[in-house]
Formats: sequence, structure tokens, C-alpha cells
Amino acid sequence: MAYRHGLRNKFYVSATAFKTAGTPTWVELDMAESMGHEDSREEAEVKNRKGDFVLYGSGKRTMSFTLPCTFDEADPAQAIILAAYRNNTVIAIADMESAITNTGSKGMQMDVVVLQAPKPSDLAAYDSMEYMFKPAAETAKVPTFVTVAGGTSTTT
Repeated sequence: MAYRHGLRNKFYVSATAFKTAGTPTWVELDMAESMGHEDSREEAEVKNRKGDFVLYGSGKRTMSFTLPCTFDEADPAQAIILAAYRNNTVIAIADMESAITNTGSKGMQMDVVVLQAPKPSDLAAYDSMEYMFKPAAETAKVPTFVTVAGGTSTTT
């Protein structure tokens, strides 16, 4: 259930969230400079007299994506992201190790909310800025690991 992150991976957005139509139309965000991906679990400390050690239990996972990008107001992927941020709507994302149409490509897909985006009026073309995405609460499409089979994504 692993996939590669790095310079060659592909990041896609879709204004059509899984929750609304089920089949997103993907647009590559090729202006991304890099990608930050947090995947961690909450922790609970257990401090009792049972032993000499503080013990830990794990809780729910936290996941987020941060994408520093080169701003381009004509980029269709950034237009989708900015509209979702301004209108507080859910969009779909796909973080894939290669093109989303390549058979065997692996990655994560989910519906997200956009929690950080700059005001376009504060930017000039080709400024560097950052978007932040987190899984959306109002959808059943939680982060899902997928493998592309014959041009379509399948859950694995």
C-alpha cells in the first residue's frame, strides 16, 4: 500500500467531488513546486502505576497536503482550487506516482476542503504561494489508496 512521492509524482484536482458525481474529471496541477504530505496518528499517553514506563496508544490518523506553487491565474487547476476556497466547497484530489491514466499508477484519492489559499489580488503572475488541503468531513470518500487498472482507478 505504498506509493512514491517526489519530483516526478503527479497531483490532480477536480471540481467534481466524489460526493457529488462519483467520477471526477481530473486536471493536473503542474505548477506545483513541491509537495508536503502529513500522515500521522494522534497519540494518547498512558501514565499509571502499572509499570515504570509511560506507554502510548494510537488514535485517528491526520492527513494533509501542502503544495507550494507558482501562481498563474490562467492555470485551470488553480482556478478550481481558488473557487473551492472562496466558495467553501469540496473538491477531489489525486496524488499519484505517475500519470493518472497510466495502468499500474498508484496513489491517494479523496475529497478535500481547501484550508489555505492566497488572495489572487495579492499576487502577481509567477509569485510563489501555497495551498493546503485536508480530507472533507461532508463526504464518504475518505483518503483511499488506489491503483489504476486500464485507465480507471480501483481501490486496493
